[in-house]
Amino acid sequence: MVKSYNLKGPKIVVEPPGPKSRNALARKEKYITNGIKIGLPAELDVAEGPFMRDVDGNVYLDFTAGIGVHNCGHRPAAMVKACQDQLDKFIHICFMVSPYESYLRLAEEMSKICPGNLTKSIFLNSGSEAIENAVKIARAYTKKKWILSYKTAFHGRTFLDISLTGKEKPYREGFGPLVPYIQLLDYANCYRCPLCLEYPSCNLACADTIRTIMETSPLQGDVCTLVGEPVQGEGGFIPPPPGYWEKIRKICDDNGVVFIDDEVQTGFGRTGKMFAIEHWKCNPDMLVSGKGLSLGMPLGGVTGKDEIMSAPGPASLGGTFGGNPVCCAGALESIKLTKKALPNTKMINKVELKRLKEWKEDVEVVGDVRGLGAMLGMELVKTRKGKEPVPELTRNIQLNCFKKGLYILTAGTYSNVIRLHPPLIIKQNLLEKGLDILESALKEETKKAGL
Repeated sequence: MVKSYNLKGPKIVVEPPGPKSRNALARKEKYITNGIKIGLPAELDVAEGPFMRDVDGNVYLDFTAGIGVHNCGHRPAAMVKACQDQLDKFIHICFMVSPYESYLRLAEEMSKICPGNLTKSIFLNSGSEAIENAVKIARAYTKKKWILSYKTAFHGRTFLDISLTGKEKPYREGFGPLVPYIQLLDYANCYRCPLCLEYPSCNLACADTIRTIMETSPLQGDVCTLVGEPVQGEGGFIPPPPGYWEKIRKICDDNGVVFIDDEVQTGFGRTGKMFAIEHWKCNPDMLVSGKGLSLGMPLGGVTGKDEIMSAPGPASLGGTFGGNPVCCAGALESIKLTKKALPNTKMINKVELKRLKEWKEDVEVVGDVRGLGAMLGMELVKTRKGKEPVPELTRNIQLNCFKKGLYILTAGTYSNVIRLHPPLIIKQNLLEKGLDILESALKEETKKAGL
């Protein structure tokens, strides 16, 4: 039996953070490393569907989805029941010791839903760990050393992953020296084009520069893999223009480079397709999944072509808890729930895009509106012409929303992008209510800042 709390909201009964939440924050300061920073200071008690309740009784509408995890809402009954059923059987044995059904079934399902001829998988504990393993597999297959990623990418927080991530603070600062033989590339950010060109007259010159880098010493003939998010996530919800990934695919093919598609944040329906790369005619060699894969259970996966996934030798991959049977059971239900929720992304996109474009017309600080499906964001700037980032304003809008009962996230290289991650199952009236709160916060904080 899955318990229901019948949460309704948003509803603020005491200004957050309330006294119980403040007590939790004091305990955090006493017992937890300073390396962990709290973005929205409320201790949560219960969550279901699109809502979360804190220990002081406030109910929040969640437009973060646990950073793109709860794509089908918090605690969907079918997923919780699947995990409970597996808990009643066994919790852990390690797949390297003995196989079990949920891992095997999940691998079969991934071979069906992933684009291209991706037929073999490995499951790990997180998206970060999955990126590590994908690169290891690519190295084993190509016997080459150089790894390409993007300056505005985010691939996780392990040493390899922060080396693949371009943002210095807070992810890389103080942790060097980082992993060698990594080349960071300029991304196809049409709002802030690194080449100062305009699409489509640019003819995707940013992709041509990547070919030059690949085919020039010291990288020439020695590039193992290019790791890319189809839409930059933490980098600022940046989708590249049409034709970009097709061109990158051709460049990789011409140079024997494995293309690793990082779908940790963009996958499982977030952009309106099961995987974001499906918006382009481009099949990856390996696809990395996480977050929405298991709707909150710790799980990441790598699914790839047979010949690539078969390159590592026996016992060279694995991990004690990777592909935990309870997590895999939850992921199997996640796939079913995501398929049901996918059609709702059209409504989310239509409603959000309309409101965001209206704000861009009315509010000077809204410099750019972008994204795909239910993965939309807006970049805030001091002036449209100068495009000067305003991270303080962005943070103040986030906190204003929080105090009104709405959870949102910020992102971007300059921390000046508001990203929207509503659950794919959200109803239009609740979506509009959340956007009303965001609009109110946007206008209030812009006025306070004198912009």
